[in-house]
Amino acid sequence: MNGPVRRRRAYRWLLLIPFLWQVGAVPLVNDVAWRPFSLPFPMVWQMAGILVTSAIIAIVFALDKPFPEFGHAEPGE
Repeated sequence: MNGPVRRRRAYRWLLLIPFLWQVGAVPLVNDVAWRPFSLPFPMVWQMAGILVTSAIIAIVFALDKPFPEFGHAEPGE
């Protein structure tokens, strides 16, 4: 077997959550009349999505860090 062994990284499925948040839930939040902070609810939903997306990307990055994709360490390590 040539090349590095690919590991299963099931946690990368977490990256679907931002997509489902932004695209899949639009029909659910589009008709909400509640106006938190005097802003339309879909706008608040999008801003919350930015925070959720950032957190998920940070989690996946932290879980991926011990496994360099190309088999070499970063400069300075």
